[in-house]
Amino acid sequence: MALDRIDNSINNFYKAIINQETGQRGYSLTKDESFLQPYYEGEELYTESLLELKRHVDFYPAMKNDIKEVTSLGEKWHDQFIQALVAMSLKGGQPSTEQLRAEKQAFDEFRQSYFAIIERIDEERSVVREKMKSRVNTIFLTLVVNSIAILLVNLIVNFKVLQSITRPIIQLSDSVKSYAQHQFEKDVPSYRMNDELSVLIKNIDTMRNELSKSIRTLELKANIDGLTGIYNRRFFNEFLKKQWVQMIEQSQPISLIIFDIDYFKKYNDTYGHLAGDDCLKAISSALQQYNENQFNLFARYGGEEFCIILLQRSKKEALTIAEEIRKKVLELKIPHKNSTINKYVTVSIGVATIIPSRDTTPETLISFADKALYTSKEKGRNCVTVYDSTI
Repeated sequence: MALDRIDNSINNFYKAIINQETGQRGYSLTKDESFLQPYYEGEELYTESLLELKRHVDFYPAMKNDIKEVTSLGEKWHDQFIQALVAMSLKGGQPSTEQLRAEKQAFDEFRQSYFAIIERIDEERSVVREKMKSRVNTIFLTLVVNSIAILLVNLIVNFKVLQSITRPIIQLSDSVKSYAQHQFEKDVPSYRMNDELSVLIKNIDTMRNELSKSIRTLELKANIDGLTGIYNRRFFNEFLKKQWVQMIEQSQPISLIIFDIDYFKKYNDTYGHLAGDDCLKAISSALQQYNENQFNLFARYGGEEFCIILLQRSKKEALTIAEEIRKKVLELKIPHKNSTINKYVTVSIGVATIIPSRDTTPETLISFADKALYTSKEKGRNCVTVYDSTI
């Protein structure tokens, strides 16, 4: 809960600064006072989120230095640059090139720190998840063992009753062992009598359902990218390593598609970083369908880079899907007036296919796909390149 509060406040803090930057830039370029509305809204949100962050840090001391760094950089940009630039624009003045460069450098430092702390929050969630699993398992097992021990003492008094319920107790013990290993598919034993064992079985079934939901929720938060809602780089690495071993055993191919947005820095410089985030979300949403197949994995690789793992697909099939992705992004018709290749946002794509062996590693496949992506950029972008030995 503390991490969720910090995550929410960090995102509000980032949104506040983006709103201020967008408002200042729009007013500076057009002198249209309507652009100052997001600036003033950002000022208000900035103050609120900054106070929230300083309160929340006491609830999670491990994040203290990270929060201090990101708030310091945000305050530096806010106090030394944005307020002065807005005041200057309101008086009809124009900032110097040196001032704009210094402001941009301060903003970029803040943005890098923001992405770093978001990544750190994901890492801390993973740590908390593992601790919670261990503690919940310990409490769960202790409670079950104590309950069964008390029950057994009562049952020994009446041997006939013991004979009639020995089997469900053994079955219950097997079920508890499965739950401790996070195998929640196994049902609790059926038991028709209305006694203490019946109550215990019902309670264990309730605990099984609650524990299953909690662990799955924690795993989902740790594996999902906070901005786009698709899988993150950490889960991509885990999935690729696991499937690599299986593909070796099955002698089946595995393909990797890596793509990034063409001239994304120019897009951010033209439309602002908030629009850049919306662009990433739009592309992620349009391609979310590739996560609906159990033999695929669509994830954010980092920044404006995305990747798709395809299991048991040939090189030709991977190329077809890559070309399909390129067209889908173009069909979104996201305007990009400063792109030198198209008036809409486009992507460059690299594809690699390999049959894993004991002599290769997942890094081999990533390297091949990355080289193919680089070739697509050299060929003029907005195209697909399949890796071969000549690249």
